[in-house]
Amino acid sequence: MSELSSNAMQPLTLVLEDKPALKAHYLPFLKRGGLFVPTHRALRPNEAVQFYLQLLAAEPLLITGTLAWRTPVGAQNQKIAGVGVHFSDADAGLKNKIEALLADLPDHDKPSHTL
Repeated sequence: MSELSSNAMQPLTLVLEDKPALKAHYLPFLKRGGLFVPTHRALRPNEAVQFYLQLLAAEPLLITGTLAWRTPVGAQNQKIAGVGVHFSDADAGLKNKIEALLADLPDHDKPSHTL
C-alpha cells in the first residue's frame, strides 16, 4: 500500500456489512478494481485517496488508490456524494478477493453507487 504526502487529509472510512452492500459499492470496470466511497470532500482527478475498508466485519484495511471520479453533492438522480477510488497496484489483489465474495450473488439490476 502506497503512502500519501504528509499534507494528506485523514483517510476516509467505508464499512460494508454484507455482500449486497459490497456489490453496490464495487467498481468492476476499473482495471485493478475499486470502490465507491461516500464523502463530501472535494478531491481532484487522479488525487491519491486513502480509506479504511471494513469488509463483512473483518478488521479494517487501509486501502490506497486514486480518484477515478467524483459524484458531487446535489448530483442528478439523488446519487450519494462520494468518490470512485481505483485501487493502487499494491491493493490490486483486493479485486480478486471482492469478486470471489460476490461470485454467489445473483447478477440482477439492483441500484448501485457506480457510474
